[in-house]
Amino acid sequence: MDSMFLNRLGAAFLLSVASLWVCSVAGSVLVPHTAPARPAFSLPGLDNKPIAPFMAHADAERGDALVHQICTSCHAVNDGVSDGVGPNLSGVAGRSIAGFASYSYSSALKGQHGHIWSDQALSDWLTSPARFAPGTRMSLVGLPDPAQRADIIAYLHTLGDTEVPAPSSEPR
Repeated sequence: MDSMFLNRLGAAFLLSVASLWVCSVAGSVLVPHTAPARPAFSLPGLDNKPIAPFMAHADAERGDALVHQICTSCHAVNDGVSDGVGPNLSGVAGRSIAGFASYSYSSALKGQHGHIWSDQALSDWLTSPARFAPGTRMSLVGLPDPAQRADIIAYLHTLGDTEVPAPSSEPR
């Protein structure tokens, strides 16, 4: 190969990289990174509704099927089994949020430490984990159907011997 060709190739590469960098800097200066004052749209059905009326008609058997369909790919549900990608769900109802000592929780859930996984907190979590604890590592988008959430929560009550506290009117 000719040395003049290699020089041209090197110059073309350097000029391309420099051009991309200049465009990136100019774009960052001209287009500010700001979040909108309010979301442009919201998904229907993802409101935090009281779960208590749905718990009266919850079916743990349907919840068992839902948990095995949705949750067990990442979570273990049997007591004494080691954690999967997510923490073991045995005894989660009534347990302290981010309170399973052997699991490394995200900082988003560690910020909720001290609160309890009550029925309402579990429902809010299952509605939208990303809204409940922004920055969570859980990939579930959310379950919009409150009856399904109630069924899952009823099943979670069967997994442990922890007594679930009565719902309170104070926000989490």
